[in-house]
Amino acid sequence: MTSTYSEHVTRVDSTDREHPELGTVAVLTFAPAEGSSRPATLGPQSLEAVASAIDTALERAARGEIRAIALTGTDRVFLAGADLAMFTDPAAPEAVGPMTARAHDLQVRVRSAGVPILAHLNGAALGGGLEVALMADVRTAAPGVRGIGLPETALGILPGWGGTTLLAGVVGGENAVRMILEDPARDRQLSAEAAQEIGLVDALAGDLDAALDAFVGIVRERAGAGGAATEAAGAHTDTAGETRDDSAAAGSDAAVAPGAWAGRRAAIPAAGSDVARELLAALDAPHSPVESRRAWALRMREVGAPSLARVVELLEALPGSDLTQALARERTGLEELVASDGAAGSMYAAELLRRGKPGRSAVEGARELRKVGVAGAGLMASQIAAQLVLGLRVPVVLRDLDEAIAQRGLASARDVIAQAAQKGMLSEADASAAARLLSATADVADLADCDLVLEAVPEILKVKQSVFRELEGVLAPEALLVTNTSSLSVAAMAEGLEHPERVVGLHFFNPVAKMPLVEVIHTDATDEATLATGREVVRRCRKFAVESADAPGFIVNRLLFRVLSEVLASMDAGADPAAVDASLDPMGMPMRPLALLDLVGTAVADHVGKVLAEELGTERFPVSPGLATMVERSARFTERVGGQVHPQVTPEVEDAFGTARDGGVERDGAVAPVGQELLDRVLRGLAEESRLMLEEGVVERPEQIDLAMILGAGFPRHRGGLTPYLDQTGVSAAAGGGTFHGERFAG
Repeated sequence: MTSTYSEHVTRVDSTDREHPELGTVAVLTFAPAEGSSRPATLGPQSLEAVASAIDTALERAARGEIRAIALTGTDRVFLAGADLAMFTDPAAPEAVGPMTARAHDLQVRVRSAGVPILAHLNGAALGGGLEVALMADVRTAAPGVRGIGLPETALGILPGWGGTTLLAGVVGGENAVRMILEDPARDRQLSAEAAQEIGLVDALAGDLDAALDAFVGIVRERAGAGGAATEAAGAHTDTAGETRDDSAAAGSDAAVAPGAWAGRRAAIPAAGSDVARELLAALDAPHSPVESRRAWALRMREVGAPSLARVVELLEALPGSDLTQALARERTGLEELVASDGAAGSMYAAELLRRGKPGRSAVEGARELRKVGVAGAGLMASQIAAQLVLGLRVPVVLRDLDEAIAQRGLASARDVIAQAAQKGMLSEADASAAARLLSATADVADLADCDLVLEAVPEILKVKQSVFRELEGVLAPEALLVTNTSSLSVAAMAEGLEHPERVVGLHFFNPVAKMPLVEVIHTDATDEATLATGREVVRRCRKFAVESADAPGFIVNRLLFRVLSEVLASMDAGADPAAVDASLDPMGMPMRPLALLDLVGTAVADHVGKVLAEELGTERFPVSPGLATMVERSARFTERVGGQVHPQVTPEVEDAFGTARDGGVERDGAVAPVGQELLDRVLRGLAEESRLMLEEGVVERPEQIDLAMILGAGFPRHRGGLTPYLDQTGVSAAAGGGTFHGERFAG
């Protein structure tokens, strides 16, 4: 297959440094390509450059020319890992095998090095970059460094250049399992300080000179020599049997090659060792209150994400392994995963998230915001007010007709800020300063000098129109009017205003502090300055902005309710609610549809469903009589039961939907699909709705749909978002109109 990948080749600068105790140290510095603003990464040529430089240093060590080797990076990056652009190339599966073989050969070679090796993490060390650091005998890191970790399983693959094999011998079983399996799923990486706590980093050092000084003491201690550090650095074993048998990591690879540095620790835990027992126990430790890590990994394999289960297999087989055998298993696992749908989807999603993340520079053309207001003081209003004050750091005024409600909203907003401080997201001083910027009022005149006012009042068009008319009467002509509506027409809200060009929608998702997406809604009248200012507000709130035209349900709600409409229609037609609820499990969504209805709220779901039915037609969005009955009864669809991954469907659901059917309200030609039949209907509906949204100009590109669904609906990243999944399953082509991404994900 022809490659379209163009590599920014990482440079390796090699210099010798004289240290008063170590002697001559070969320093290999990883740097980005000349003139490139990208961090140093590892593509085929870059990996070869790194491996060749280390090979040369090893040869010099064998000739006695150097007494130690030090690896480091430039700026804020040690090595940023494999170049993700490489994995999106059609020829990626062909390239990964040779690269992995080269990396593994190097891992084996450095085990026989006659001098100690230092990796000084001056900055981020991710994925393959951290695996290069794992080759070293000692790792130091600069204080405050962040971005240390192995994110591969979140990318649909595994740490295949030595990470899966070597990490447990360095940090222990529990830490290794957490770092490889769970941290990527939680978007968690380590700081230098956290890495030191678990033994991944041996010491903190501000620069390479300080790192080499720390290296001296560690080298002396590990070599077990009483003489000078230079003697410790040069010491080696005469026979394989005399190498250190460290209880933390002493497997069958303890027979390090003759001539190896005496202080080198064995790479793999011995069978039956404490680390081996800890490793095996960690695989079956709880991932959540209702599921072990192993069970979670197996469940994720069933929904299209096999990387976790493959890691479990490799770690389980690791204790007592020979290094070359363990690396061979690792290579096989990586090569199989690279060619999987899960990797293709995950890499695509990772690139979407990278490109879509909030920028560092202000949006061009945005207006200055010195004071903002929030019309309304309910739950959403108070959450949004807290986000605005934390992001914009300007005075924010909550306004409600009722003074008592306004004050309760103010207290709720300040509580959101206090909770953020308790979680370490900002300092107590910053939290106090932000809280002081919040105020509340019942007098609309107190909003008169605001540059922007966002309404978050009930989802009733006439109420929102009334709020906008009142605000336009007191605000300056250039001040922005913003709506947080989730489904209503923004243009309709602006009808009758003198300045509809200053109206824009910013749809925050609930809970506001946790949900990273804001849909930015423009009408035909919205001017460029207003739209730019809306984007800037989202950027400063550190959230992802996805733009949508003014259309019913915008992006996320329109697609989610296409799913929920099929689910509700099946139950309205008489299908068993529990069977319906489990039918969509193969999609891998974070929660089942009936739990989602509870999260949204039955009244809100009923309202949004009726809006979409009125605007887009009951054929695609039928109104559910069963849902209306649930609203009347204030009943919940699900309840939590101990020991179950998914909430259990309540008995009230079957009764409510049965009562609605007995009332004689049912859909013409109603069918009650469950299982694969219902899943097929849902996927065909999503393909149709996505195609319509593109044709109608609601969004310009499929990528907008995918980013919005990942961030706003929790659509699985290993699916790549919605449209790659529809291509992979063949549904997009079968539904008509062809695939969304050409041949990239098809078949």
